[in-house]
Amino acid sequence: MPSLPGAVTDVRRRLDVWRRTRPKRGPIPAELWDEAAQLALLHGVNPMALALRLDYYSLKRHVEAARRPEEVIRPAFAEVSVLPPVPSPECLVEMERPDGTRMRVRLSRQGDLVVLAESFWRCRA
Repeated sequence: MPSLPGAVTDVRRRLDVWRRTRPKRGPIPAELWDEAAQLALLHGVNPMALALRLDYYSLKRHVEAARRPEEVIRPAFAEVSVLPPVPSPECLVEMERPDGTRMRVRLSRQGDLVVLAESFWRCRA
């Protein structure tokens, strides 16, 4: 096997020590899985599974878990200020939900805005 980067060698050494010194069979500590997953993100799952002597599919699951974005904290309340209507033949409305869904529409009557906004915010992607 070609020479391994220092971080890979360190994690492999720590995994070997854990394997030799654990009192009984049990799961690999989360800290070692996290480090192995970070290395797999950089160097690939298969090369790291081989280098660290880990099960490919277990490492792949930990990598996928590491890629998931943190749960988005959504506000329970959003204040919307309504300005007095300005005489205009049309208005442009742009809305974006926390999941990234966007909507941009031109309205000829501002009264349609309330119905449109309620529909957009209630819709689940």
